[in-house]
Amino acid sequence: MLFRCKFCGKNSAIKRGVKKNKSGWIPRYSCNNCGKWFVDRKGFESFRHTPEVITAALDLRAKGTSLADIVDHLDQHHRVKVSRKTILDWQKKFGEKLKSFTQTLKPIIGGQVHADEMFVKVGKKWNYYWDAIDYTTKFLVGDHFSTERNVTECITFLESIKRCPVNQPVQIHTDCSYDYPWPIKKVFGKKGIIHVFFPAWKHKFQNNPIERLHNTKKQTTKTFRNFDNTKTASQFFDFKKIHYNFIRKHTTLKEQTPAQAAGIFLKLKRNRIQSLIEKYHTPKTHPHCT
Repeated sequence: MLFRCKFCGKNSAIKRGVKKNKSGWIPRYSCNNCGKWFVDRKGFESFRHTPEVITAALDLRAKGTSLADIVDHLDQHHRVKVSRKTILDWQKKFGEKLKSFTQTLKPIIGGQVHADEMFVKVGKKWNYYWDAIDYTTKFLVGDHFSTERNVTECITFLESIKRCPVNQPVQIHTDCSYDYPWPIKKVFGKKGIIHVFFPAWKHKFQNNPIERLHNTKKQTTKTFRNFDNTKTASQFFDFKKIHYNFIRKHTTLKEQTPAQAAGIFLKLKRNRIQSLIEKYHTPKTHPHCT
């Protein structure tokens, strides 16, 4: 049986025994075309810990478990000792890889988007996290992390919404903030989208989908107390977005992920984070959006 060579890209490699490292026994391959030897850990190269340990830590991190509790969990259940910095490094490295991969997957949304912003404490200062969710699929179609709330930051946020889906939203629901009306017209055009907005205290105004999402995120970040700097905060929310769209199943979607509800079928295995990393590692075998 021939395998794809990670160097020349041709299906000309054959299995040549196994190699042992700290994560256990892994197969070795040699390429008949370029003559190079390699091991294929499917996206987990240069990591001494097993994919199961790494993905368990990433999943707990996205669910809001504190770093200290993750370290303790890995020690108890996986017999692995890691530092808090190691977990943050995993989040950074895999978050960057998966972000570049998932941005190429375009969802098909229902058309009604709910947008809002929430306060996030970084050090001793409050920052802003902007996000927008599609009402039908619950897909997080856009987000942006900023130190200020103004028109310029709002435009950057709205542009992320415009880039994300296959079809453009028909309506966007926001509160009565002055930051939204002009940027919406600039990004989507004067007749490109219907802007629905009311003061939050009015009973007619329903922005429940995004408010519900914010409650979930606040519960997640509450255990962190605050972030050290804007870079680590941005990295966490990037990874959290991936986890929310592609990993976390929703009861209201009949135990589907928002990605599945939006027409992105990746056929992930039981360990969905590991499977998503493996699909990033082998781009030629990716199932496409349908």
